Amino acid sequence: MCIRDRTDNKTITDIFPTGLYAQHDLMTAEENDLLMQKINSMREQYGAGNTNDWFSGVSSPDNCFKIACLTKETEFQELIKRVKNAVDDCARYHGSFAKYYCVNGWYNVYTTGRYQEFHVHPDMIFSAVYFLNVPEKAPGITFRRPYTSMLPPKNMVNADGSATNTTWNNEVITAPAKTGTVVIFRSDLMHSVLPTKFEGERVTVALNYK
Repeated sequence: MCIRDRTDNKTITDIFPTGLYAQHDLMTAEENDLLMQKINSMREQYGAGNTNDWFSGVSSPDNCFKIACLTKETEFQELIKRVKNAVDDCARYHGSFAKYYCVNGWYNVYTTGRYQEFHVHPDMIFSAVYFLNVPEKAPGITFRRPYTSMLPPKNMVNADGSATNTTWNNEVITAPAKTGTVVIFRSDLMHSVLPTKFEGERVTVALNYK
């Protein structure tokens, strides 16, 4: 809970805050290359992963969510450990000093036009997405405002008539994608990957902690 004191004998208390944590340069370029080699090997071994359980499955099939768990793969242990340290850091910032452990993990490969609809990760506490390879113009992660059943606060209107969006009244907020960055968020926060035109492959590793 964040309490901000004001000079006019008033306080503003942020209750139930929704934090978005990011750590950059989590792995070196050489370590990323080794992870990419392993993922490409798994893609040859398993082929496309999940295609039937999501509306976007036909358009974004390249993942190993239902066919293999990265937590069992030797090549991913260092990444899992570093993300765990980041998760613990994120939790401490929000007042939780418990230890969190990785439950499962998978990779996702997107090419131009592929997408993932809004979803949550049930029965988890923290979810993390590590951006392993991000081509220019590739999409980030788009998060939806948690309280969608209620009207958001009205946008502030500037003198020229334009509206100012803030984290208080936006319907969605996008965390940008950057190679080597891990983004950590509460698992019950609705998130998606929007279809975007770009060249190459956007490759991420998703991990759940509880």
